[in-house]
Amino acid sequence: MSSDELSRILYYSCGITDERNGLRAAPSAGATYPIEVYTMANNVEDLPRGIYRYLVDSHELELVRDGDFRREMSQAALGEKMLLQANVILVLSAIFQRTQRRYRERALRYILFEAGHIAQNTCLIATSMGLGSCAIGAFYDDDMNRLMGFDGREESVLYIVAVGHI
Repeated sequence: MSSDELSRILYYSCGITDERNGLRAAPSAGATYPIEVYTMANNVEDLPRGIYRYLVDSHELELVRDGDFRREMSQAALGEKMLLQANVILVLSAIFQRTQRRYRERALRYILFEAGHIAQNTCLIATSMGLGSCAIGAFYDDDMNRLMGFDGREESVLYIVAVGHI
């Protein structure tokens, strides 16, 4: 996958598409933006294998952990083999307090809606680019959170989306 393809996927799935108002490609209840998007790069030109956090404001990737984590990701996702071959895997996590402060008992619903919007955008942009995609919600929470370095309480993985050339 080219780095330009990855850039477009991130921009159109969750990037800032309205600079004047700071609005993003996916809606967020009260613009609280609880979803963090991490990219597990497996086969992207000019990008070493590793886990990166997408910095929405600057449209950049920040290295979190370098290395090849395909096997651990596949094992955490109930042995899903597609994760061994995907060019990239977007990992959507939530920082719950961002939305809970404002919406209290409704927060979880809004957070899950937002994760769904981002996953759907990712699948749509991938399809428009001739790439394959698959959203995956089946994984062991503790294993996936441990792989990503999250505590599972303040921040937790909600959804993953595999993307790549078919």
